[in-house]
Amino acid sequence: TIMEDSKRIAVDNGKYYILWGILVSLGIIGNYILISLDTREGRYYMYMWFILVVGGFAATTIMKMKEIKKAKVYTFAGKILSSLWLAGGITMSMVAFVGPAFNAYHYVYINPIISLVLGVTYYVSGVIQQIKWLQLISLGWWAGAIVLFAFPGIHSYLLFGLMIVFLQTIPGIVMYRKWKKEMKVLGESE
Repeated sequence: TIMEDSKRIAVDNGKYYILWGILVSLGIIGNYILISLDTREGRYYMYMWFILVVGGFAATTIMKMKEIKKAKVYTFAGKILSSLWLAGGITMSMVAFVGPAFNAYHYVYINPIISLVLGVTYYVSGVIQQIKWLQLISLGWWAGAIVLFAFPGIHSYLLFGLMIVFLQTIPGIVMYRKWKKEMKVLGESE
């Protein structure tokens, strides 16, 4: 079954959470600074985010290919987890780029919508990996989305940036440390 299979994916190495946490944090800081400086040149935001997202997808692809090549077994649960995050990443990219390009919603609603998507991906990831605290992180994403919807504006970027640090990057570091310990016990290296 998938649940038994998920035990064999061991511990998620957390590297992707850290990578994307850093990239998105840089983008959020860049957005906040550009908006604070009142630069009305919206294309700079898009260039910055395009570079960060394309660079992130490229780094993720390279990292994943190395992991698959090195893995002795690539489990069904591992494939589901990878597919979940790929689908989530594509959805978040479309929310960030496609919706605003067609004026479907104002740019201040990008972060709360992305928070909703992250809530789903964290919840399902926690179920697949049988990690309760990972599931509970979804509550932070959903609560944050409510606040971001209720109080849109420039300062919502600061809240979203903090959410990325505390709900993405730090959990990634925790997962990475746990993974490193497990690899040490198994006598394997990165």
